[in-house]
Amino acid sequence: MVTETDSDIRGTIEEAWYAALGAQAADNEGNFFALGGTSLSAVEFMTRVESRLEIDFPLELLFRKRALPAIIEECTCRYRDLHS
Repeated sequence: MVTETDSDIRGTIEEAWYAALGAQAADNEGNFFALGGTSLSAVEFMTRVESRLEIDFPLELLFRKRALPAIIEECTCRYRDLHS
């Protein structure tokens, strides 16, 4: 089993964030939905993160955390819990 470093996890999530939001994603401290995210882009983002990191990423997490740093932190914890 290959395990990701925190840097790899961050990169994977950032890549999915930018893919889902496009140019608006430059403000990665902002709220996903305030940056132009829609329900469709939220599902796209969630699906990319889940498949790349092999973690559970419920859509409610995006509604609760909203900003990229908080999402990275939560997903990193989920990854460590699952893959350690």
